[in-house]
Amino acid sequence: AEVIYLGKFSHPNLVKLVGYCCEEDNKVLVYEYMAGRSVENHLFS
Repeated sequence: AEVIYLGKFSHPNLVKLVGYCCEEDNKVLVYEYMAGRSVENHLFS
């Protein structure tokens, strides 16, 4: 339920959630591509 809610957020400073996978012990969130730098640089700069 929370993942579906996250996919509905829309703001210029947020990366769009494209999709997710939740199978057994594997859980993955897929976000849109951010060109230029790593996610770490975007988060901590």
